[in-house]
Amino acid sequence: MRDSMISRMVLVTGLSGAGRSSALKFLEDLGFSWVDNLPMVKIPLYLDSLTPDERERCLRLAVGVHMRDDQECPLRFEACLDRIRQRVERLETLFLESDVNVLISRYRETRRRHPLAVNCTVQEAVALDIERLGEVRALSDLIIDTTFLTVPQLKDRLHNLFQMTTGPVDPLVFIRSFGFKYGSNTDADMVLDGRFLANPHYDAQLRMLTGLDAEVRKFLEKDGEALEFLARLQSLFDYLLPRYGKEKKRYFTVDIGCTGGRHRSVYLADTLGERLRQKGYRVLVRHRDLQGVGR
Repeated sequence: MRDSMISRMVLVTGLSGAGRSSALKFLEDLGFSWVDNLPMVKIPLYLDSLTPDERERCLRLAVGVHMRDDQECPLRFEACLDRIRQRVERLETLFLESDVNVLISRYRETRRRHPLAVNCTVQEAVALDIERLGEVRALSDLIIDTTFLTVPQLKDRLHNLFQMTTGPVDPLVFIRSFGFKYGSNTDADMVLDGRFLANPHYDAQLRMLTGLDAEVRKFLEKDGEALEFLARLQSLFDYLLPRYGKEKKRYFTVDIGCTGGRHRSVYLADTLGERLRQKGYRVLVRHRDLQGVGR
């Protein structure tokens, strides 16, 4: 039976307008076969119907599911997951989401109708989508918030998560700086607050610089608090990451915030990322609000 199983399947679901179609296309670039809008209850039947040649071509399969129909309720979703797991060696569920206002804006810009916007506004349809998919989100293995992601950034994120590898893989550490004044992200595994550090914003000579500039780094390191914080974080991750790897957690997202997302959080994210790379960890660093644009 094991020889006839799909080796890896990714179920791609989430809020309408959050990027499911783009994610499926990017997964195809990574070597996945894919099918979209297949009802959850039909997926086990679809897998059983594959011929040996088709199964050979679909060893890595991505399936887009929209979960909009009443029959695709969370209870049935969970039951279907159990049935699918009997047919694949490795099953992961990817849930895509985005900020409500961004979803509304995307539909207005494209002038497409929201699938749930029947006798209601787009805003009401988005709210209904979020409500219906709350439990599906809770059952998902991977959650990506596309609010601040450009299309190339989404592709880069998926590449790091799903690229072909051989042998065991250490968790990918995704470190992201941000400004609390622009709102926090929703897909972080850990959120750290750097606002206790002295703020370079109040130094007129440093205000227009960023946490990547040497002058700001020197300012933050002069009292020792930032270096002490980084040392403790490095010790924490030295403890956590091998254990997450043992539990087959494939990625770990750390958000580090300060007020505006330009100085302290940028410095902390960049420096922590470099320290973890030196320890041999796979690290991806992004600065969400470095330009001060925010939400």
